[in-house]
Amino acid sequence: MKISNILILLFFTFFAGCASVKVIPEQVAAGVINLKDNSQTITRDNLVITVAVADTDMVNYNIEGMVASFNVEIQNNGDNEVTFDKDSFVLIDSNQRQYYPLTPEKVKEMLAKDTYYLLPYPYVGFYYLEDYERAQFNNSTSSNLPYYYELYPQDIYTKALPVDSIIPKARIKGLIYFHADIHSLNSFTVNLYKKGASKSAPPDFIFPYKVVK
Repeated sequence: MKISNILILLFFTFFAGCASVKVIPEQVAAGVINLKDNSQTITRDNLVITVAVADTDMVNYNIEGMVASFNVEIQNNGDNEVTFDKDSFVLIDSNQRQYYPLTPEKVKEMLAKDTYYLLPYPYVGFYYLEDYERAQFNNSTSSNLPYYYELYPQDIYTKALPVDSIIPKARIKGLIYFHADIHSLNSFTVNLYKKGASKSAPPDFIFPYKVVK
């Protein structure tokens, strides 16, 4: 079987299995759900935070499990700067397992070096098979670098949530990544803690989700 036929088969098999699964935000007090993008916005303590599922699966056939990503936007309406870092986010699944975010570097490290994809943007991979073939040809004729370095879209880095301090009346926006297979869960929460806050205390913000199958 040609590689194009194999890739197309993998593509349709994956999306057929995922089409019946929906990840839906659950309403919380002071939360506002936007049904257009399935996001929820919570306003508290001069902060406006919006979280939405971006890609429930960033597919890689050589990753143990899946990498799910979330769009996060944080608006600081206060008079003092506020900071959230990578460890401010914790995903708790329906089995009480906890997951801390992956850095973009870790996502890249987890990607297989010899696996190619036929998945649409923004999933990790090529737009079309022609892109893969063209890149393979260009690399073989014009570069001495290992080919797998071209497999990683810069979006993994450029779209990641910044972890800088948020000055008054400013905002940050970007993606966070978790090594979690969301489709296998019944529910989960994305918990946010301000930088330096104890994880033994209740989260500053909780975004619950249910998985409808």
